Amino acid sequence: MEFVKHLVIISIVFIASIAGGAYHASLDVKQAEKKIETTFQGFDIIKKADPLVVFAFIFINNSLKALVATAAGIFFGIFPLSFIVINGYLIGLVVYVKGLELGFGKVLLYLIPHGILEIPAILLACSYGLWLGERFVKKLRAEDVNLRADFRRALDKCIKRVVPILFVAAIIETFITPIVASTA
Repeated sequence: MEFVKHLVIISIVFIASIAGGAYHASLDVKQAEKKIETTFQGFDIIKKADPLVVFAFIFINNSLKALVATAAGIFFGIFPLSFIVINGYLIGLVVYVKGLELGFGKVLLYLIPHGILEIPAILLACSYGLWLGERFVKKLRAEDVNLRADFRRALDKCIKRVVPILFVAAIIETFITPIVASTA
């Protein structure tokens, strides 16, 4: 229960960032398209890879990001907040631009698997990082905080809760999302 406040904060920041990205895209669709292309151009090679390679890449990439967001949160919670702002903003850009191009229904079919498992798992990892940042600030204020134990606790929760969810999410994203999205 002690992480709920942090999860709410992270979720609000994420939703606001999505709205900001969509709003920015609506102001200049061509510029948003360029930003999306620049950001994701390196991922084209992954799309053409063997599905097991794609699965491994997605799982390892997301797990490492979740662990880093948790661990790096110890520095005032800046990294998990920045990570959420950037990713929310990019999602807003993509949803707006691809929604105009493909239709918002099809875009939602691509995003539903992310929204069910992957995004909540990443939000949870970032909430652990934000909590660690708060614990760090309390330690700086000379409050009675065992930062080493808190750090281990947050990482342990991330490994035991977030990483297994990301494993299932990678399976869904690799093997199920393409089938669901192709039906639209």
